[in-house]
Amino acid sequence: MGKLIESVHVALGGQIDPLDWAFPYLDDDHMRYETEMLAGAGALLLGRRTYEGLSKAYPAMDPNPFVDRINSIPKYVASRTLKDDLPWNASVIPGAVTDFVADLKRQPGGDLVKYGNGPLDRPLTDSGLVDEFHLLLTPVATGIGRHMFEDIQGSPRLSLADVRRFASGVLLLIYTPG
Repeated sequence: MGKLIESVHVALGGQIDPLDWAFPYLDDDHMRYETEMLAGAGALLLGRRTYEGLSKAYPAMDPNPFVDRINSIPKYVASRTLKDDLPWNASVIPGAVTDFVADLKRQPGGDLVKYGNGPLDRPLTDSGLVDEFHLLLTPVATGIGRHMFEDIQGSPRLSLADVRRFASGVLLLIYTPG
């Protein structure tokens, strides 16, 4: 596959969860970005919580290019509790997630897109497997919720690779390690 891209909504204070504050900003600019990113993807990488939330929501949504793509694309789920037989075109990652992702990235195909931020980020970031962080900085100030990168160790340095401004005020900040 190509590069591993992590895409996550972030409030001005670094909060990533709960995401109810992000919903008003899921506009046409956001949909174009998401559809474009998924068009270049060969698979999704998800943690258990993200998989459980998305797998309940998207199959019930009205069809459009993004919904059709996210429903059909293969999904790999990191979980210690879910079983191998998952719905929504998904399978549980066998063994060590870092070995699996490193092997997957060496295979031909599109990018590997990871939605959400949480415990899965620590092994991926510590192993240098994430190639791009796509942070959707949303113009919302909230004092509650989990913070981006709270599960990783150290302070990995990131370089700003690109910025895109949406009409809603959302900034897409693309960072690469290094």
